[in-house]
Amino acid sequence: MALKNLSHFTEFNAQLFLSRKELRFLSATRWTEKSEAGSEIEKGVKVGVLIFSDESEYPNEKTNIGEQLTVKVPLASMEDYDSFQPMITTCEIVDVEKATVYGEYRNQLSIIAKVVEVDEVIDL
Repeated sequence: MALKNLSHFTEFNAQLFLSRKELRFLSATRWTEKSEAGSEIEKGVKVGVLIFSDESEYPNEKTNIGEQLTVKVPLASMEDYDSFQPMITTCEIVDVEKATVYGEYRNQLSIIAKVVEVDEVIDL
């Protein structure tokens, strides 16, 4: 017996997953989708980030260090990320609209949110 729609009842806690992780900016590309008429509609920007460090507690010794996330940022423009430098700019995923775990092994993550630069405080 294979039950249907079980994922509808499984909630993913994006805030908890993203806490205790340091993210670094990788890239920004246009986010477009095709309309029913076949034309491209600009939706925003896809921002690639790298999990640079991961201090989360997991049930085993594995972490997500080195994994990449792609965040869809609605209504953003490429200019919003002009000042971000790959592998240098530390960023944070905020205002998560939707975060969904998917895939045959439930190991893929789709995120619609904002990506902002983290203002690092340097102790003197």
